[in-house]
Amino acid sequence: MKAKLKQLSYLYLIVILLSLLFFICYIFLFADIWDAFLLDNSKFWTYLLSFIFFILFAFISIFMISRVRTSWEEKENFLAHLRISREGLAIFDNNKRLSLSNPLFNQYCDLISDKILSTPEAILDVPEFARIAQFLNGTEDDANSDSYVSFSIDKNGKIFKVNCIRLQNKGFEVSINDVTQVEEQERLKNQLTQNIAHEFKTPVSSIQGYLETILKGKESGGLPPEKELYFLERCYAQGERLNSLLQDISLLNKMGAVGHISKMESFNLSELVKTVIEDVSLSLDASEIQVNNQLPNPLFMRGNFSMVYSIFRNLIDNSISYAGRGTTIFINCFRSDEKFLYISFSDNGVGVDDKYLNRLFERFYRIDKGRSRKLGGTGLGLSIVKNAVILHGGSISVKNRVEGGLEFIFTLAR
Repeated sequence: MKAKLKQLSYLYLIVILLSLLFFICYIFLFADIWDAFLLDNSKFWTYLLSFIFFILFAFISIFMISRVRTSWEEKENFLAHLRISREGLAIFDNNKRLSLSNPLFNQYCDLISDKILSTPEAILDVPEFARIAQFLNGTEDDANSDSYVSFSIDKNGKIFKVNCIRLQNKGFEVSINDVTQVEEQERLKNQLTQNIAHEFKTPVSSIQGYLETILKGKESGGLPPEKELYFLERCYAQGERLNSLLQDISLLNKMGAVGHISKMESFNLSELVKTVIEDVSLSLDASEIQVNNQLPNPLFMRGNFSMVYSIFRNLIDNSISYAGRGTTIFINCFRSDEKFLYISFSDNGVGVDDKYLNRLFERFYRIDKGRSRKLGGTGLGLSIVKNAVILHGGSISVKNRVEGGLEFIFTLAR
């Protein structure tokens, strides 16, 4: 395309030079034309009309060349856009022959058909694209006024949105979009909404039930003071659970909305972990859990203090809830370099069945739902941990220890 534009520029220059040359010749022949005017008018008008015709030809040629050049430049810009587009696109003529396509279209077609197609036109013979052929042949029931058809293809773990549009020249355009991530986000959004509604339903129903019992007791002369106090304490506990849910959901939404850490500061990670251990000391003592903090002191990093606090707080809370009584928690920085701290957080508790490991970081996921609610867990702790680690430029994984218990290995950018 660039070579054609270069050739067109040369032609444009040649026409201009020829017009200029003719004009110069006309000037030199002007005296002869004047004599022709005096002696023979018909010859003069022939000269004059020839000159006007040539000038018009020159201008028309320049105009047409300019239009063709503009058209080719627009086509080149369009092709450049196609090459970097995230949409697979191809245009076919009225004989179903390819006019143009971008590399992504060919890539998507090969992925959907499970083979390398010899030409893009071959998609009309691929079963997954049968609806395009039906649409073009007029046998597609769902076509919209014979102007376009749209459908989805679920193939090889990906979801593709395919659109076929008829063009005015009787050709057609086919576009393919990978909407896997969009569909997954929509699925997770719907799932999250359902989970939130379910999680709120339990404490709200409990509070309503307890208060209803107290009110009915008042109507019948009143409940014994110790019974009424018990119901009020249960209402308070369920209210605390609702508050924890709201705080966790708010923190997760804030992490997702921001996408980066706004408040950064330098702090000693060892001292932060000591603070977390002190804050949960009562719960640790109640479960007879020991914490073996092997972090070197000092161990400085740069990040958001409250988010890093939430990482270790939620990991310790998780061990308190599920590791079992009399266990030990181990916290260790097994490696560090200029860019990252490599942290191991483990316990020697009961561990988790391997089939559940890859779901531990999902929001509201619980292995033992009844036990989790009884212990007051929201099901969001490990999801908060993962998001906070990612926001600090790190990654996290979990596995069962050979000696028993779980081990979380994660990195934090320094």
